[in-house]
Amino acid sequence: MKILFITLLFLLPLTARTVRDVPYIDGGTAEQRLDIHLPKHPAGTLHPVIVAIHGGGWSAGSRSASGFLQPKTRWLNGLGYIVVSIDYRLSPAVHHPAHIDDVCAAITWVEKHIAEHHGDPREIYLLGHSAGAQLAALAATDTSRLRKAGGDPRAIQGVILLDGVGYDIPTELTRPRMQELLRQAILSAFTSDPATQRNASPVYHVHRGVAPFLLLHPGDSTPPHHPALLMAEALRRQGGYARVVAIPNKDHTSLSHDLGRRGDPTTKAVEAFLGLDP
Repeated sequence: MKILFITLLFLLPLTARTVRDVPYIDGGTAEQRLDIHLPKHPAGTLHPVIVAIHGGGWSAGSRSASGFLQPKTRWLNGLGYIVVSIDYRLSPAVHHPAHIDDVCAAITWVEKHIAEHHGDPREIYLLGHSAGAQLAALAATDTSRLRKAGGDPRAIQGVILLDGVGYDIPTELTRPRMQELLRQAILSAFTSDPATQRNASPVYHVHRGVAPFLLLHPGDSTPPHHPALLMAEALRRQGGYARVVAIPNKDHTSLSHDLGRRGDPTTKAVEAFLGLDP
């Protein structure tokens, strides 16, 4: 986004409004819906779009959960971004590929319809937390699935992952210190079938031309074999851009909940990635 455009936005009275409960699949379920969080904007201006994908172990969570939406949505709206928060079907009622098929359908809807809300269909960013990070990464890397849904992978300009899991599911399941709750969530979502697990793992879908990635996780450093590092290495091997940032004094929840707070290191990292450095 151009610096001049951002400066002008700060001079305007920015009052967000929301278009709620939009179905992204005709005849879909109550979970196959999205909300569009819009800044007040000058007529004729196309705004970049953030598609926000909630976490919850692929079995819980909501597009309208205040802890996920705020303060990041107010912050992004204030910078002129449209935020589209999406739901998707949840396990154990469904398992892979239902979650990612829904996410790809939602991204396709955004690409086809966001111009009706002054959004730029060629400047879409994906932002996911926890399980939502796995889905964001998979949507960006498994481009054949997005094309099958009717979307164009070239519309995705960047991917922001907040403490994700499931980038390499078969490898993660072999770790002796994996929390049992997480193990059961993974098996519920992706079954015990190794082929299904591999198909759901973004690292096995990376290819040249994938959008840039920012991978954030709590901690003072990134240990070897960290999921974010494995994902980043897979992207870099194919010539892609991936930045991994450890955020001190955060945990899995606060890393997402604090995004958008002025001066927060997570906010600064995302601003740098989006080219919004002051």
